[in-house]
Amino acid sequence: MRVLIWLMLIGALYWALRKLIGSGTPVSTGQKVEGEEMVCDPHCGVYVPLSSALKRRVRGKTVYFCSRECEVSYSKDQRI
Repeated sequence: MRVLIWLMLIGALYWALRKLIGSGTPVSTGQKVEGEEMVCDPHCGVYVPLSSALKRRVRGKTVYFCSRECEVSYSKDQRI
């Protein structure tokens, strides 16, 4: 029983640290920052300012990402 509790605590700590370190991009709830348009990352759902988003053309449409990791993960998911 104690082992299970320790594993749950370690898992929660790991998840919290990954969220804090994550992509290094501030997370927003979709609000505009100083009048700048916000765009949504299709992989993780995070909103980022248009000027700092990574842009990529996918099937003739421009897609925006919050980080290189999300861009790579999205590309892998689209190949499935």
